[in-house]
Amino acid sequence: MTVKLFSLFTLSAILTMTSSVAVAQKNKQAELDKACEAARQVALKPRRKEIYKECREKFKKSESVCKKEAKAFNGNRINGAPMFYELPPCEKAFEYRKKQTQ
Repeated sequence: MTVKLFSLFTLSAILTMTSSVAVAQKNKQAELDKACEAARQVALKPRRKEIYKECREKFKKSESVCKKEAKAFNGNRINGAPMFYELPPCEKAFEYRKKQTQ
Protein backbone atom coordinates (compact mmCIF):
# COMPACT_ATOMS: atom_id res chain seq x y z
CA MET A 1 0.00 0.00 0.00
CA THR A 2 2.81 2.42 0.91
CA VAL A 3 4.63 1.74 -2.37
CA LYS A 4 1.43 2.43 -4.32
CA LEU A 5 0.86 5.65 -2.41
CA PHE A 6 4.45 6.73 -2.98
CA SER A 7 4.15 5.93 -6.70
CA LEU A 8 0.96 7.99 -6.98
CA PHE A 9 2.55 10.88 -5.11
CA THR A 10 5.63 10.76 -7.36
CA LEU A 11 3.52 10.64 -10.50
CA SER A 12 1.44 13.54 -9.25
CA ALA A 13 4.56 15.59 -8.53
CA ILE A 14 6.02 14.88 -11.97
CA LEU A 15 2.79 15.88 -13.70
CA THR A 16 2.59 19.08 -11.66
CA MET A 17 6.19 20.02 -12.49
CA THR A 18 5.69 19.24 -16.18
CA SER A 19 2.55 21.34 -16.22
CA SER A 20 4.34 24.23 -14.48
CA VAL A 21 7.17 24.15 -17.03
CA ALA A 22 4.68 24.14 -19.90
CA VAL A 23 2.83 27.12 -18.43
CA ALA A 24 6.10 29.02 -17.91
CA GLN A 25 7.14 28.33 -21.52
CA LYS A 26 3.75 29.44 -22.79
CA ASN A 27 3.98 32.66 -20.74
CA LYS A 28 7.50 33.34 -22.03
CA GLN A 29 6.31 32.81 -25.62
CA ALA A 30 3.40 35.18 -25.06
CA GLU A 31 5.79 37.85 -23.71
CA LEU A 32 8.08 37.45 -26.71
CA ASP A 33 5.15 37.58 -29.15
CA LYS A 34 3.87 40.72 -27.46
CA ALA A 35 7.30 42.40 -27.77
CA CYS A 36 7.43 41.41 -31.43
CA GLU A 37 4.02 42.86 -32.15
CA ALA A 38 4.87 46.08 -30.29
CA ALA A 39 8.01 46.49 -32.42
CA ARG A 40 6.02 45.81 -35.59
CA GLN A 41 3.43 48.44 -34.64
CA VAL A 42 6.19 51.03 -34.26
CA ALA A 43 7.65 50.05 -37.65
CA LEU A 44 4.20 50.13 -39.32
CA LYS A 45 3.36 53.61 -38.05
CA PRO A 46 5.08 55.57 -40.89
CA ARG A 47 3.42 53.35 -43.51
CA ARG A 48 0.02 53.90 -41.89
CA LYS A 49 0.60 57.65 -42.11
CA GLU A 50 1.37 57.29 -45.82
CA ILE A 51 -1.78 55.24 -46.35
CA TYR A 52 -3.86 57.86 -44.57
CA LYS A 53 -2.31 60.71 -46.56
CA GLU A 54 -2.77 58.92 -49.89
CA CYS A 55 -6.34 58.02 -48.99
CA ARG A 56 -7.18 61.66 -48.25
CA GLU A 57 -5.22 63.34 -51.07
CA LYS A 58 -5.35 60.88 -53.95
CA PHE A 59 -8.62 59.06 -53.36
CA LYS A 60 -10.43 61.95 -51.65
CA LYS A 61 -12.07 59.72 -49.07
CA SER A 62 -13.45 60.97 -45.78
CA GLU A 63 -11.26 61.32 -42.73
CA SER A 64 -13.03 58.52 -40.86
CA VAL A 65 -12.72 56.10 -43.79
CA CYS A 66 -9.02 56.90 -44.21
CA LYS A 67 -8.36 56.47 -40.48
CA LYS A 68 -10.02 53.05 -40.60
CA GLU A 69 -8.03 52.00 -43.67
CA ALA A 70 -4.74 53.16 -42.17
CA LYS A 71 -5.49 51.51 -38.84
CA ALA A 72 -6.42 48.23 -40.57
CA PHE A 73 -3.07 48.02 -42.35
CA ASN A 74 -1.09 45.26 -40.66
CA GLY A 75 1.80 44.74 -43.03
CA ASN A 76 0.41 41.72 -44.84
CA ARG A 77 1.45 41.49 -48.47
CA ILE A 78 -0.17 39.62 -51.32
CA ASN A 79 1.96 36.57 -52.18
CA GLY A 80 4.61 37.60 -49.69
CA ALA A 81 5.61 37.47 -46.08
CA PRO A 82 4.10 40.04 -43.71
CA MET A 83 6.28 43.06 -43.07
CA PHE A 84 8.67 43.57 -40.17
CA TYR A 85 8.92 40.04 -38.81
CA GLU A 86 12.67 40.37 -39.35
CA LEU A 87 12.93 42.79 -36.42
CA PRO A 88 15.09 41.52 -33.51
CA PRO A 89 12.16 41.01 -31.06
CA CYS A 90 10.35 38.94 -33.69
CA GLU A 91 13.43 36.89 -34.49
CA LYS A 92 13.78 36.20 -30.77
CA ALA A 93 10.14 35.08 -30.53
CA PHE A 94 10.50 32.80 -33.56
CA GLU A 95 13.71 31.26 -32.24
CA TYR A 96 12.12 30.56 -28.87
CA ARG A 97 9.09 28.94 -30.54
CA LYS A 98 11.38 26.88 -32.74
CA LYS A 99 13.35 25.63 -29.70
CA GLN A 100 10.15 24.65 -27.90
CA THR A 101 8.88 22.56 -30.81
CA GLN A 102 12.09 20.59 -31.29
